[in-house]
Amino acid sequence: MKRLAQFLLILAWALPRSAAAQHSHVSAKVLQAKSALIVCECPRGLAVAERRAVAELQRWGRFQLVPRREEADVVFLFSGNQYLGDYLTRDGPDPRPLSVDFTIMTLVDPRTGANLWSDSRRWGAWRVDHATKDLIAELKEQVEDQTKKWTLQDILMCSVTPLYAGFAHLPAEDALSKPDLGVSRMAGTLDRLAVNSPTAPDFCKQAQLLVGPDNRIVGFEVIASQADSLDLNEVIQQADQFDFAGGKYPNSDQTYFTAQSKDKKILIQFGVQGRKSALSRVRYSY
Repeated sequence: MKRLAQFLLILAWALPRSAAAQHSHVSAKVLQAKSALIVCECPRGLAVAERRAVAELQRWGRFQLVPRREEADVVFLFSGNQYLGDYLTRDGPDPRPLSVDFTIMTLVDPRTGANLWSDSRRWGAWRVDHATKDLIAELKEQVEDQTKKWTLQDILMCSVTPLYAGFAHLPAEDALSKPDLGVSRMAGTLDRLAVNSPTAPDFCKQAQLLVGPDNRIVGFEVIASQADSLDLNEVIQQADQFDFAGGKYPNSDQTYFTAQSKDKKILIQFGVQGRKSALSRVRYSY
């Protein structure tokens, strides 16, 4: 019996790791997602998937777990049957018969019901806990492979590029008169203009010009997505060049901290989730 158990364990690991894989590339919606809802269509042995998913996603720290679909940027759906694309339209539980053989994890767009990423493990009911952990580890690896890892030098280059230097204290109307520079109005705001320039350094190709009370441009800002990262240690290693501060976002328990250059020209902000920090935005002032 002992040899049989060992053989079955080896066989489980030897089985294809992606028996129901549908996506090897993580979509931009997943990379940019900040909040997640866990949904488990999990009778019998599959029920452990939800508990393990909560633990693994909290340990990862990339997503804030929320209780309602309306608050989520992405839904982690665990099931034993392949997803049919009917998350928004299904009336009640999945009626299909289920054998607890597969553990399937599908990332669903909570607005459209689209399948954003999916993979599975055919490890049987007794391996659901480990299968769930392995699926999240696979997703984490793919997300981190596709995350753009910026250096501090990448960020500092934006402050000296001729394109943005040319906007310093320019009237907003004059900036808008230069469509060749990729400047346009932003909907819903009067104190920011959008810039989309292929000639700017990579980190700041897309930025927002900041318009002051006198209608002149006082700086620019790059809003980072979940797909952008900056190693905090690199900033700390040059701590003598920055002043550090922190606080909470308005109407939220989420915290942040900032590193501002000694000359007050560059402010780098990180959001904090658990023990994980994530690049949030960089502001450049003239």
